[in-house]
Amino acid sequence: MYKYLLPLLLLSSSVMAAGSANSKVSSVRIDKSGMGIVEFYENLAGSPAGCISGYPKHLSFNANTDSGKAIMSLALSAHATGKVVIASGTGACDEYGGIVESWSWGLVTN
Repeated sequence: MYKYLLPLLLLSSSVMAAGSANSKVSSVRIDKSGMGIVEFYENLAGSPAGCISGYPKHLSFNANTDSGKAIMSLALSAHATGKVVIASGTGACDEYGGIVESWSWGLVTN
């Protein structure tokens, strides 16, 4: 029975791995395709997705979706007001060419 426990623990830990932000927004980028990136002033903490390639301060989103539009609004509002965003990635790079961790959830705080 124990021989099955280690692979299960390794699988569950890799699924739970994700980057997290607790920083002000440095910039918000939206491309013609609708893909967007939020850049924070500080590197993502936690366990950012292994697929990030040169984007250690970034989370991506798709502005073609309702959730992506909400993320864009949150990020632009935080950038304009200078407030801190607490956010978490998904642990995967599903948008933006597979090189930026995807945004899972976030909130604006002081």
